[in-house]
Amino acid sequence: MADLVRCIITSSEEGKGAFGVRCDTDQNVYFPMGVADAMGLEEFEEVQAVIVKNDRETPPFKAIKARRLDDA
Repeated sequence: MADLVRCIITSSEEGKGAFGVRCDTDQNVYFPMGVADAMGLEEFEEVQAVIVKNDRETPPFKAIKARRLDDA
């Protein structure tokens, strides 16, 4: 099941994806390289993301789609 949440990007490295934190629960979210690089995500940027349970144990969620809040 997917959720639509606001996230703040906490780290981003070109070619390695990004990590963020959910604004509603403070849980970590992984932004895969394809999503992070396509958007050019930078630290402290706020985005709205569609998240699903991550295949790995940590972080608990991964983003499958995202957009900047000013684009919403």
